[in-house]
Amino acid sequence: MVRLREIQRTAAFAWSPISSATPWIVTGTKSGAVDVDFSNETCLELWNLSLDEGTGELQPKATVPTDTG
Repeated sequence: MVRLREIQRTAAFAWSPISSATPWIVTGTKSGAVDVDFSNETCLELWNLSLDEGTGELQPKATVPTDTG
C-alpha cells in the first residue's frame, strides 16, 4: 500500500470508486472516541485530496456537525 496523503483524524472514512480528476474522501468522527485531541465532536468532513498540490497539510473543504444535543 502506498501513502499519498495523510488525514490526522480518528475516524471512519469512505471514498467514491468513480474515477475522476479530483479524488474526494469523507470522514466521520464520533464523540467520546479516544483520539489525540480528546474531541467531543461528532461530525462529517469532506476532503479534497489535492494530489497534484504537493504535501502540505490537508484541511477539510466542508464540515457538518451531527450532534443531536
